[in-house]
Amino acid sequence: MQWIAEHRDTITTLTSIGTLLVWVVYLQVFVNSYRRQLRATLLITRGAGDGLDARCFLTNMSSGAVYVASVLVTLQTPSQTTVRAVTDIRDGGGRIVEDAGRWTRQGPLASGESRDLGSFGSLAGQALSRTSAAGDPSDLPLRSITIEVIGIYGSEDLPVGARRTFVLHERDGDWQIAGQELSTRQIRSRRGRRKLVTDLERDR
Repeated sequence: MQWIAEHRDTITTLTSIGTLLVWVVYLQVFVNSYRRQLRATLLITRGAGDGLDARCFLTNMSSGAVYVASVLVTLQTPSQTTVRAVTDIRDGGGRIVEDAGRWTRQGPLASGESRDLGSFGSLAGQALSRTSAAGDPSDLPLRSITIEVIGIYGSEDLPVGARRTFVLHERDGDWQIAGQELSTRQIRSRRGRRKLVTDLERDR
């Protein structure tokens, strides 16, 4: 007790510093958690099969709604790379589908909601419909299909986006498709989001 009394000022100072450090750490954890909640998170997944007929699903895992502004498809073959906007839903002849309820992939997506973007074959076919390589995607030596989704989230001053690449390989005469990586890449850096503005120009 005498030692405590003699070093009371030092103990009080150290206690105050320790309390301050605890609050700084707590505040940092709180701020990081809050910032994560504010971030847009979009998932691009494959379902209902593993071939070109498999469906491509977009799921909004953000805490708020995301407005899907554009969907881009990048097709990679041994000889070239083709990038096309597929936001409007078109038929095999490249014409916009007349069904008013299913003519676009654009629109709001609520938190926790999923949207069927179409089969990978139809997405690839639509991307090819306005190129010299127009035809059945299964007849082409496709190496990969990259799906990029660009959206508007909350009061963000720049678009948000997500991208995932699916690779194709042939097995027993049939095409099979699988994600190149396990998760969807979220485009969150300021530089990457500025580039999304350029990508939106493809869909004007």
